[in-house]
Amino acid sequence: MLKKPRKVLIPITVLVVFLCAVIAAGKNTTWTLASMAISVIALVSSYFYISSLEHETQNLMDDVFSNNTIASARIINKINLPCLIFDDNGRIVWGNEAFKEIYSGSDIKKILPSMDPRSPNQAQILEMSGKTYQLMSIKIVRERESKRKMTFQYWLDITEARHYSRLYEEQMPTVALIYVDNYEELNADSNFQRSAVLTEVERMISNFVSSVEGIYRKYDNSRFIVIFEAKRLAEMEKQRFSLLDGVREIETGIPNRVTLSIAVGVASRIEQSDKSARQAMELALGRGGDQAVIKRGTSYLFYGGKRQVAARQSKVKIRLFAKALRQLMENSSDVYIMGHRQPDMDCIGASLALFRCAEHAGRKASIVLDEPNPTIREVLSAMQAQPRYENILIHPDAVKQSIRYDSILVILDTQRVSSVIEPELAKMAGKIVVIDHHRRSLDSVENVTLNYLEAGASSACEIMTEVLQYFDESIKPTEFEAGVLLAGITIDTKNFAFNTGSRTFEAAGYLRRHGADTGMVKEMNQDDMTTFVQRARVVENAEILENGIALAVCDEAGESAALIAAQAADSLITIKGIQASFVLAQYSDMIVISGRSLGSVNVQVILERMGGGGHLTAAGAQLKNTDMDSAVRSLKEIIRTYFEEVVEK
Repeated sequence: MLKKPRKVLIPITVLVVFLCAVIAAGKNTTWTLASMAISVIALVSSYFYISSLEHETQNLMDDVFSNNTIASARIINKINLPCLIFDDNGRIVWGNEAFKEIYSGSDIKKILPSMDPRSPNQAQILEMSGKTYQLMSIKIVRERESKRKMTFQYWLDITEARHYSRLYEEQMPTVALIYVDNYEELNADSNFQRSAVLTEVERMISNFVSSVEGIYRKYDNSRFIVIFEAKRLAEMEKQRFSLLDGVREIETGIPNRVTLSIAVGVASRIEQSDKSARQAMELALGRGGDQAVIKRGTSYLFYGGKRQVAARQSKVKIRLFAKALRQLMENSSDVYIMGHRQPDMDCIGASLALFRCAEHAGRKASIVLDEPNPTIREVLSAMQAQPRYENILIHPDAVKQSIRYDSILVILDTQRVSSVIEPELAKMAGKIVVIDHHRRSLDSVENVTLNYLEAGASSACEIMTEVLQYFDESIKPTEFEAGVLLAGITIDTKNFAFNTGSRTFEAAGYLRRHGADTGMVKEMNQDDMTTFVQRARVVENAEILENGIALAVCDEAGESAALIAAQAADSLITIKGIQASFVLAQYSDMIVISGRSLGSVNVQVILERMGGGGHLTAAGAQLKNTDMDSAVRSLKEIIRTYFEEVVEK
């Protein structure tokens, strides 16, 4: 049916005019006038008839819609679905009976103070009167524009749906993995009471699983898989996975204690839960074990891990890594070595050892460096004076032009994408090798061909000293390289006082046998008078917090700020009564934090919550887009939270 029937007259009129013109062409005036008169009368009559018909139809439709509107209003008022109309000031102008049973007021903002009446959310959840509602809002459109805007809103009762959804989530099977993470280390000792210890470990795991009404299966001498309902996870978190502490108390017959790694994967499907648990376990082991890690979606939660990582005993892992690294280098075109931003002596020493390995494998090696800093200025000057290190340093921009798909990029002394000198190189290299002694972080480099992550090592220099020994029997570091490697170990261990094991001293002995000069190590570690005075000023102005925490701010700016902060943190923990120290400094466009500890406080856990990382006794963080006052407040709050958790435990 046409929306405007009068348009039908247009073609008829055209046809009539045409016929009148034909008659007029016959030169019969009488017939012409008669036909024109008849045509005009017919057209006018038709126009008025159609107009009358349209008017009658419109009246009929108005009656229909009027009746329907009244019926609709009655239905909405009686239906058991809360409905209301409010204006852009939040005043309720109408509400049906179901809504008035819930709320009898006239201001929508008292129910929903966070809602903007002028532009309400399309769908919003509200809990009221013991029920859960989903609020749906629709703007009322009027034919005539009005300054007073209205919104129609109806409430869907989703209480039962939310109940069953919550019930489904609570009963969802969740996968957890439990590993005795130092089993190989324990089993290597002949005095280890293997049978009795493993029996006691399984008994404690069985009791732990029974307490959460789950099931477990042992699928290896030291590995277990656990299935439990998701609602039990909150109970585990509240107890902070007490199983970790209980197992550590088992008598083993040897100095080393049993430690566990627990990984929990939380997902909507059991297959994905298992995958998440395995990813969480990989992270837990990479962080040194003795902790629980929960992976929920893309986020991680950590429990435990507040103790020093056990010293390494077996050398099988480093031997296999050295052989694999040699094969990788021999099958590549060239090698690029890149450390973290603001590289230190540990980073540059390990880089020289890698340079020696690549040269022995017959491959050209380059050390990526954007700009020098006071920490390595002396060693860089010494390198420039020796022809063998000519053109060894290369700027990241030059690497982008020369790196190829068959090149190797070795990332040293860090594993975090955000910490390397040039993150873009990690996307361009065909093969990536990561060597690091820090606990594994969340933003680790991906798609790694070969890695060696050993949180039990004192330094990257210690790792690379061991790599040199197993890379090839005939490889020998120069006296200068041995000296820089020893300097890196010495500085990172604070003169062999922190984070050292038997293999640390073995590495130092190897370097001494190959000509490392302790005098040169001292010279590389010397400071000028200005740096010494600035460091002393930071120590003098330190604030002593509760629990033996020293916190200081370095007011000096410039390239020496980060070095002064690190040295001041080292100096503070030598003061009696100080258990841990944190020093903040402004460097470039960021705030750097250096944390040090005697061992009773885990500075790595504290600074990890600020986006940093490191070890139990030495850690750091770099904060961007913040000021010093905000950084100090955040650090104090995190320290307070850390000690609250320790007390609860």
